[in-house]
Formats: sequence, structure tokens, C-alpha cells
Amino acid sequence: MTQFKLITEGVLVIASSNSLKKEYENKEFDYNFPAGINELISQNSIIAITNSGGDNIIAEYDTNKEIKYSDYDKVIEQSIEFSDNDELLILSHSEFTMICDKDGNYKNYGFPITFSEPIEKGKYIVEIAVNDVSEEFEVYKAYFKIIINLKPLKGEKIENFICELCEQ
Repeated sequence: MTQFKLITEGVLVIASSNSLKKEYENKEFDYNFPAGINELISQNSIIAITNSGGDNIIAEYDTNKEIKYSDYDKVIEQSIEFSDNDELLILSHSEFTMICDKDGNYKNYGFPITFSEPIEKGKYIVEIAVNDVSEEFEVYKAYFKIIINLKPLKGEKIENFICELCEQ
């Protein structure tokens, strides 16, 4: 388990580093949201979650954790695919757009990114378990606490879509 803070700047992005490099190595990044990233979403290369309820989050990354859905305000399920020598990236919207603008290679970004971790090739289900802690902002200095949990996906990929972190 790894815990970190993130200011999403409106969108939380979970991505395959190799997919970003492959997509933007010879192509300009389209800043139109969400149209500019629809292809990556449909390929299960990224997961994009909007966040209108507050930008500050506390995130925990884990693998193969049993998420008890009743313990959370919301659990989002999507899937992602990784290739050989890939890395999982968990990014704010600005980190994501600047990386894509730098040929999709986060190592060319020029600044440290919030989260990157080597990951084995394969398809994964991603569970994002969300608790609203906005009423305790002074304690957590965050609006949401989330768990980003990856498990190997044994069946078909889930169709990804842009969704909201919090209920409106």
C-alpha cells in the first residue's frame, strides 16, 4: 500500500506510460476535453475521472485488496491494459496534459510526477473506492479519500467512460 496526496485540478487520470508514449510520440496532444482523450479511454489505456467536488484528495494505491463496497460512498470500476516494461501513472489533469504535450513520455516532463510504478504486462480491473471527507477538511486537508486498487482481469475488459468522482 502506498499513500499520497494529489490535487487533481478537475480530473484524476490513471494511465499506462507506454500507451501515452505510443499515442503522442509523433502526434500532437488535443487539449479539447473530453474529445481529445476519447481514443485512449476506449482503448483502455487511461481512466479519466472528473472531480467537481474538490481538487484535493488523499489516495492510496494497492493491489489485490478486497474492497467492501458498503464501506465507501462510491466505488468506480474500470479496466486498464499494460504492455511489457510499462508503468502505472496516477496523475493530475495538468501533469497528464503536460506529459502528453512532451511526446507522451513522462520522463521528458521535467518535473517529478505524483505517482509512477512499474507494473506487469496484462489487463487489470481498477476499483476506485471513494469516501467524501469534505466535512472533515481541516483534519485531512482533502475533500476525498480514495483507494485505487488493481486486480488482474480474467475476463473481458470493462468499457471505460469518463465519470464523476463524487455524486452530484
